[in-house]
Amino acid sequence: MARLPFMIWIVVSAAWIAAIGWMAWTTWPHLPLDISHTDPATRAAFDQAVLMHAGRHAAMALLPPLIVLVLMRFVRR
Repeated sequence: MARLPFMIWIVVSAAWIAAIGWMAWTTWPHLPLDISHTDPATRAAFDQAVLMHAGRHAAMALLPPLIVLVLMRFVRR
């Protein structure tokens, strides 16, 4: 019976991560067609935008489930 909260956490966490992944996929940065794709400054800005986007969404996907897991461990003891 003690495994039930952990199983619920796994299901809810997987749904949360999937939802954040979908949101990240649909809002992925892109370069418009009227901007030069070969300009080094444009490429650097785009690469920075992609890195920030991926990092922000990875944190949003992973931190809440981990915080809930830690809180569950403290409450159970």
